[in-house]
Amino acid sequence: MNKFKLSLVVAFLALSGCSITGTMNGIMSSWVGSNIDEVVTQWGYPHEQREFRGKTLYVWNRNTTLTMPQTTNTTANVYGNSVYAQSTTTGGNTTHWSCQRILEVDSNGTVVSYQWGGNNCPFGEIMQYSNWRKKGSAK
Repeated sequence: MNKFKLSLVVAFLALSGCSITGTMNGIMSSWVGSNIDEVVTQWGYPHEQREFRGKTLYVWNRNTTLTMPQTTNTTANVYGNSVYAQSTTTGGNTTHWSCQRILEVDSNGTVVSYQWGGNNCPFGEIMQYSNWRKKGSAK
């Protein structure tokens, strides 16, 4: 990915911060009042269950690691009988992306609140995120 395309992606992600908040709050709030079994049916088993001060919390994690390919650009100039070359290497860095969803349920198994966080929560309900909102709830 060249620097211009990468700059566009970074700018888009920066501008979509408000969209991410709205999207995730909409997804998570769609489950409030639902039974945890409905969530598990749609999202799959949680990665962990926590007990905290009498509250039961269910946690789902989505983690991704992306390594950009390393590229080397070489330019050469000829001066008389000599060739001068200069190489620039870019890329090769690894980034880690995550989105954590936490649902709190009461003693009846009803979702009563939620939390979410991470640097890879969706700004739109597309692809792998299209199944996160409770089926049948309005967007």
